[in-house]
Amino acid sequence: MQLTAPARIWPVTRKPAVGDRRSGGLPSASCIVPGLNECDNLRVLLPSLAAILEAHSSAWEVIVVDDGSTDATAELMASWTARPGFRYLQLSRNFGKEAALSAGLEAAEGEVVVSLDADLQHPPALIPPMIERWRAGADVVCAVRENRDDESSLKRYGASLLYLILGSADGVTISPDVGDFRLMDRQVVLALLQLPERTRFMKG
Repeated sequence: MQLTAPARIWPVTRKPAVGDRRSGGLPSASCIVPGLNECDNLRVLLPSLAAILEAHSSAWEVIVVDDGSTDATAELMASWTARPGFRYLQLSRNFGKEAALSAGLEAAEGEVVVSLDADLQHPPALIPPMIERWRAGADVVCAVRENRDDESSLKRYGASLLYLILGSADGVTISPDVGDFRLMDRQVVLALLQLPERTRFMKG
């Protein structure tokens, strides 16, 4: 994966004070992990996230949003939430990933908010360079997949077709290689939360 930092993110307008805030010490960070029946992957992911956030943020939280899991996710998170820094939001049923992300954004409190999947496809090791891009002035930093060799030809074709249709509908080009692994400044999150939709399309 590589990182991109869009030059302009609507509708956020940066205030002069933001530069001073970013040039100080380590930021506080929230990490949102939506998931459905990802218990086994969370066992691997959460220790890695904790180690990275501990080293690269002044204060941190990992918010696992359970989108109606039927596996042992609740039991696993009962042990993790007994430790400082871990929060668990259990939705009443499966509302879909976009709704789970929205729930996480509403709960997040950090200066920077990172969203990533629970399926181990998004390497936590990219979070520190994402924070560095933020410190350099980026409001949003997106991770971009460099290849899709692990996916079937049918899945790659389906993804390309979907984004082509979406782009032709509203005239906005959406890259099929940009998913939900991104860092957002606090002001971007606040702007998103002002929008009325709760099932937003966040990819791209």
